[in-house]
Amino acid sequence: MSTVSVVLIVVAIVGLVVVAMAVQSLITTLRSLRVTVEDLRAETLSAVAELRATVALANGEIERVDSLLDTAETVGARVEATSRLAWLVMRNPLVKLASVSVATDRNARRLARNNAQLNAVEPLALNDGTRGTSRRSRNARNVTSRRDRRAS
Repeated sequence: MSTVSVVLIVVAIVGLVVVAMAVQSLITTLRSLRVTVEDLRAETLSAVAELRATVALANGEIERVDSLLDTAETVGARVEATSRLAWLVMRNPLVKLASVSVATDRNARRLARNNAQLNAVEPLALNDGTRGTSRRSRNARNVTSRRDRRAS
């Protein structure tokens, strides 16, 4: 064997040792990766189980809120229908009540104004001959006095 052959054999053996060490390192890394994957799977499964429970709970709450919204919409529709019916029933009496109220207010103001005018007039004395008599009796007196004037 020549030296080149020996060198080639030594290089091949060193190469095989390097490849064996690389394979050994790869196997160790794969084992470590397998352990990590198993841990990740265990944690993921528990997290997924918790998520499923949370989603189921959230779905139950959503159903409850949905039924509450349906009930609220139904109540709102009933209240709207009731208020519309109450308006239709009470509209005519309310309009009449408002018109009576306005008319009463106007009449009260008119009476207060007339009452104020009556209070502003001076009371007539009953003892005075010219005051406290009606227009007809004053006219009769004036006519009498005119007749007396003509006769004289």
